[in-house]
Amino acid sequence: MKRKHIIALSVFVAAIVGSCAGCGKLWEAYNANHPSGSNKYYELMTGLSPQESIYMKLGSHEVKTYEEQAGGSLGMFRMWYPADVETPNKVFPVIVSNNGTGWPATKYPEWFRHMASWGFIVVGNDEGTSWNGNSAEATLQWLIALNSKKGSAIYQHADLQNVGTVGHSQGGTGVENAITVQQSAKMYKAAVMLASTYNGHNVFLRWDADASKINIPMMVLVANSDGLTPLKDYNTLWNALPSNIIKVAARRNDCGHGDMLVYGDGYVTAWFLWHLQGNTQARDAIKELRTNKSYVEVRMKGL
Repeated sequence: MKRKHIIALSVFVAAIVGSCAGCGKLWEAYNANHPSGSNKYYELMTGLSPQESIYMKLGSHEVKTYEEQAGGSLGMFRMWYPADVETPNKVFPVIVSNNGTGWPATKYPEWFRHMASWGFIVVGNDEGTSWNGNSAEATLQWLIALNSKKGSAIYQHADLQNVGTVGHSQGGTGVENAITVQQSAKMYKAAVMLASTYNGHNVFLRWDADASKINIPMMVLVANSDGLTPLKDYNTLWNALPSNIIKVAARRNDCGHGDMLVYGDGYVTAWFLWHLQGNTQARDAIKELRTNKSYVEVRMKGL
């Protein structure tokens, strides 16, 4: 890599680390000033729309955790799952998380707990480079092996017919690649990209991804003031997504790049409840984006 490119890349990564409307240096100040990390953000949110507020709360399931050494840059495989997973013949859908830059699973445990409380087995890792989908693939394969291992916490309780994936920032590009080019791409039924770079920034960073290859329901939520997801890239991504899939996109006001991980969570939860659990009430909650005054440039296809 040429020296000029290395310098430019460093500047871009610094922008990711520091980019956020009104919250200073994001990764240092986020836990202190914003509802994320170990903070129970789902108890702190205010000004939510009616349906959004339902799915921003904790679900009805108690949650357990499990972790296992992954090795290399993956660090640890981490799993959050409903405590009643051992109920005979009970299975739960799976959600694979793709980390944002500098944001391993250890930095947002309450997000995993919140999602698992709604009846999902949610898995992640400590990988710092998620854009290529490799870490998602490794984590899913670990989960599949765990599901087949007698004596494991989730033995034969993962619903591998209903698998989704979500990623924030760099992890959004990881989502694209996980569901299009990875070995297990065909296992996924629905996906979400949060504050994800696309087009210009991806080309610059050499993060290859092709949204036109996506063939499952996709939701895209970004921050309206985020310089890393400008309107032109948002438009390009929307247009690249095939017209024959269910797709939803929206831009949230008064929110920064890192904030979308938690501020989008109500609708992310509803999205997966709809597509992975067949919850029609959750499907109707997604339609609320059209009238939610916190969101602009709302677009829907097939809904």
